[in-house]
Amino acid sequence: MEHDYNRALFNAVPTPILVADPTTGEVTDANEAFLALLQRPRESVVGVRQPYPWRCDPEEPPADPGTVVERRYRLADGRTFPVEVTTHRLPGAGERPLLICFVTDLSEQRRLEQQLMQSGKLAAIGELAAGVAHEINNPLLAILGLTEFLLLETDAGSKQHERLELIQQTGLEIKEIVRALLDFAREHPSTQRVVALEAVVQTTIDLVRRTNAHKGIELVESYRADGACVRASGDQLEQVVLNLVANARQAMPNGGAVHVEVCRDGDHVDLVVADEGPGMTPDVQERIFDPFFTTRRDSGGTGLGLAVSLGIAEAHGGSLTVDSAPGHGATFTLRLPIAEVA
Repeated sequence: MEHDYNRALFNAVPTPILVADPTTGEVTDANEAFLALLQRPRESVVGVRQPYPWRCDPEEPPADPGTVVERRYRLADGRTFPVEVTTHRLPGAGERPLLICFVTDLSEQRRLEQQLMQSGKLAAIGELAAGVAHEINNPLLAILGLTEFLLLETDAGSKQHERLELIQQTGLEIKEIVRALLDFAREHPSTQRVVALEAVVQTTIDLVRRTNAHKGIELVESYRADGACVRASGDQLEQVVLNLVANARQAMPNGGAVHVEVCRDGDHVDLVVADEGPGMTPDVQERIFDPFFTTRRDSGGTGLGLAVSLGIAEAHGGSLTVDSAPGHGATFTLRLPIAEVA
């Protein structure tokens, strides 16, 4: 009876706990919270000896009793996450000591720390980007204007005309980069009003279908937000949807499905865009929202689309996050607070 009570109490503890033999390292017990953390059945944990399959650093020696260490654990599907392990030595049956490890999942803490750092970085780079954009914009307008006059003075089809057209085209490309910089710096305030997120997403996806932006991919939509509204700029939300769909399409050069879902979660509404691409390594995932960071520099990527989208999300009191692993695609989630409708 006492054993059953202790077992129920052990499994009811919300903190993940692992018990191991200090000599052999063999796992002698684990509570339900630890099994849920690893998403593994009991038989694949209890009885296992080092190196443990859920450790990303199997060569690192086990922690000494009375220490606190940070490690990375690996799920069965390959995804990894940071944890903090606190180890204690306890007397066991027959005075045989045992190691008991209390494990804390640091994923949410790291996400919040990263979000705070990202916000500060975006604010600093936003000010720099605005200044640079203005300095480029003024001479660029003069270049484009003079090029337009020179085009009128040259014969179509001549070498001079072709060279001037090339200058004009390059100038227009620079103009688009400057516009993206100003958008990133959020120098164009937009009027916010109460809009249904589902309606904005549906309209934007219909627009994508009418253009070549969806070429080679299948757009799969799901709307389960029950008409939930947000206070936002419809134009800026459209920009976020376009950026996320374009990012998903570029992640699948050989085609695939892009899943677009709008769903309600308590007092928030989520837009989820998932692709079937190669996924991201942890290093890329940590930098994916950094301004000017791109893995597609050779194909014309500027590295501003996701940074701009993150800025728009935070300006609306929301968040933009990514969940990915190599070989498992990427899922971006735009989360916005639901607005009260009079």
